[in-house]
Amino acid sequence: MNPVVKNIESIRKQKRMTMKEIADYCGKTIPWYADIAKGRRRIYLDDMLLIAEAMKEDPSIFFASQLSVTLNVKKTA
Repeated sequence: MNPVVKNIESIRKQKRMTMKEIADYCGKTIPWYADIAKGRRRIYLDDMLLIAEAMKEDPSIFFASQLSVTLNVKKTA
């Protein structure tokens, strides 16, 4: 799986957000998001920015190689 998509999914789960919440915010369908999450659909920059906005995150966090460390540092800073 694409490491960026893996990070997006990890963040979504940590925030306890549903696929439906993300899809609704982005004006898309649940299958659209599910296909991205499962690697069946390519994620484009515009979509990534919308997903980050839905999660209230800076999109750069999706590219973090050590996501758990990044999220923990961000929370305590």
